Amino acid sequence: MNTALLSASKPSRFLWATPRSVALILAGYIAVHFALRLVLPPTLGIDDAEQALFAQQWLPSYRYRAPPLFTWMLMPVFAVVGVNALALAIVRYVLLAAAAAFTYMTARRLIRDPRLAALATFSPAAIYVVAYYSHHDLTHTTALTTLIAVTWYVFVRLAERPTLAWYVALGIAFGLGVLAKWNFAVLAAALPLACLVRPETRGLVLNPRVLVAGLLAALVAGPTTLWVAAMQPPAGESVATVLGQGSGFFAILRGTFDLLLALLVYPQPFLILFLLVFRRALGRGWIEARGARSGLLATIGDTMLIAAVLHLLLVVAFGATEFSERMMQPALQILPIYLFMLVERGEPEAEAVGVFASILLGLALVAFAARVIVVAVGGDYCGKCRAVVAFEAIAQALREAGFTGRGTVLVGDFHVGGNLRVQFPEARIVYTGAPKAIWPPPKRDGACLLAWPSEMRGAPEDMAGYLRSELGGAPDPAAAVGTVTAPMPRSARRYSLSYQLYTVGVGECR
Repeated sequence: MNTALLSASKPSRFLWATPRSVALILAGYIAVHFALRLVLPPTLGIDDAEQALFAQQWLPSYRYRAPPLFTWMLMPVFAVVGVNALALAIVRYVLLAAAAAFTYMTARRLIRDPRLAALATFSPAAIYVVAYYSHHDLTHTTALTTLIAVTWYVFVRLAERPTLAWYVALGIAFGLGVLAKWNFAVLAAALPLACLVRPETRGLVLNPRVLVAGLLAALVAGPTTLWVAAMQPPAGESVATVLGQGSGFFAILRGTFDLLLALLVYPQPFLILFLLVFRRALGRGWIEARGARSGLLATIGDTMLIAAVLHLLLVVAFGATEFSERMMQPALQILPIYLFMLVERGEPEAEAVGVFASILLGLALVAFAARVIVVAVGGDYCGKCRAVVAFEAIAQALREAGFTGRGTVLVGDFHVGGNLRVQFPEARIVYTGAPKAIWPPPKRDGACLLAWPSEMRGAPEDMAGYLRSELGGAPDPAAAVGTVTAPMPRSARRYSLSYQLYTVGVGECR
């Protein structure tokens, strides 16, 4: 592809938009969020707890519905700093920092105006999934964010100079992207299809080097994909439980509506604010771009459109009815860069650039404050309050009940399981929602503890069934049965965890 199709970035006359300043701003943003994680309660959220639970041994994968890249990254960090919130924060913010860096490098190659390239890089601070959600939850999606950013950068470099080295890099990025989250496959399919649409990019796909990229992607992602394909999905882990499933006209109507809603919701509030501030420049840029439908601007637009159509095929062909907004990330993560490429063509007013920069700064401050406020409001206003449950107190109460931390803990809830792993790092934690093969073998003879949230109906019977069928135990009456509680912050509410303790192992629960 001719390098003339790429923008030649020009130096910035504005201090905040120089590469050095952008790097410092991004580093400061990441550092503040990282510091907040360390000063806020150490309790793990849902996704973090899931990762702490599964990262007990090396396996090709751990869950049918999610690939293992984040878990693999976490395990060596656990080995160095321990099983705790710090380890998870390190992995999360290394990934987010890499995503920001690759986004900026991509923007600089596609947008000549350094102010607009900087704003395109900062814009995820106005997209809820990245700006807030990813800081207290989301693990696989965070890894996906990084690999999408890497993929777009590698593709832009390949379009500029289609050497074998860049095809190798793209193949590795595709393979790692699939290992980050399965729905990366949408981008992996949409991007080459978009290249085939236009003559100037068609040669990037109709090229023998693409076979090298495909082979490398298969080598990276293939073993895990085949391993998962051979698994029998546990209850609640099938594709239908993620996307929903229906048939007939009304199911298609429902799925289409849910998809359109997800596509609309994902980029908010960024998209609304962008249109309010840059509507004139965007209009001018759109008109100008219509007369020159070529180059990477067109390819990016085609990729987003094809990705949306691929999601629609899931509705029509497979009856998918449910789409969360974060599932749209492979299709729309590149949207801010695309829109600022259009705005640049429309020559935005300097005032609009300044206003949008101020808006992004304000939203970043709101996200910082929101993370503190959610904890500060106390137990009367935080719903289920999983992020502030005092598992240190729960663990101490379990020790007083007779569990020393040596043995196996059988849990029916992975939020409980992950947080108990933090408190009892020497114990083997087994979650009943996954088959026995996922869990390491017993380390030694020890106690068998069954633990579940007191509000979780049917848990004792389900856990006893798993104990018999998977771990080969036919338990006698437990040595101790009871409930331990811990106070919720600034509230009269208490968190309750029920348990059954067998001081002598039961089958492989030991």
